[in-house]
Amino acid sequence: MTMTMPSPILASALVLAATAALALCSMVLNAGRRSLIRIRTERNRNTKTQG
Repeated sequence: MTMTMPSPILASALVLAATAALALCSMVLNAGRRSLIRIRTERNRNTKTQG
């Protein structure tokens, strides 16, 4: 199996791709958690005002 790209460049490209993917995943997870927290706080407020 022959690679057209030199191995150091290929390795650094893979590392960059992995870090970018991890950053995207963490951003998505943080956004999901924030929205869940917002929903929970809104529900608590609604129950407090109704009760």
